[in-house]
Amino acid sequence: RLFRLKLFRQPVQVQRQLRYLRQRVERLKVIHDNRVIVPLVLETWGVRQWLVQDWFPGLPLDVWRRTLTTPPGLDALLAMAADLAQALAAVHDGGSIHGGVKPHNILVQPDTLQVRLIDFITPLDIREISHFIYDPGFIANTLAYTSPEQTGRINHRVDFSSDLYSLGVVLYELLTGRLPFGSRDPLELI
Repeated sequence: RLFRLKLFRQPVQVQRQLRYLRQRVERLKVIHDNRVIVPLVLETWGVRQWLVQDWFPGLPLDVWRRTLTTPPGLDALLAMAADLAQALAAVHDGGSIHGGVKPHNILVQPDTLQVRLIDFITPLDIREISHFIYDPGFIANTLAYTSPEQTGRINHRVDFSSDLYSLGVVLYELLTGRLPFGSRDPLELI
């Protein structure tokens, strides 16, 4: 059995946040769907933390798209979309919200086009940081897939529909090759 280790870039210093992450790992263990890779355990050594997950020989969706010389047919893309929707349904049936559905958190096995939804644990809660929307990495890789309620800029609760919004953006981009909203201004995107 092979495993993937995900090392947190910034160590989690606050014990309350570390307890929350451990509880989240335990809650995710009720999800039993082969299209979903949940963390098995959160490990700590000194001040560093990492997640242990099952290994899947795939590429992130955004990387996979860039490596294509010939795009797959519509049937293959729709099959991938259906698998992603079923994976997300399994997550929601397990009582969890992914909160980070984006191409980088979807793995594609290039030969079979099997997909896996990954990275359910983010040690950073964007609601705790008022300036996050101006971070260039966040703007380039995450904001376009983030539902408006996840930004904290509107008074609406984050729920299952937040994941569906993000999945809709991912599927739109998968099928058309572009994002549905084109702006470099973070407030305009929100």
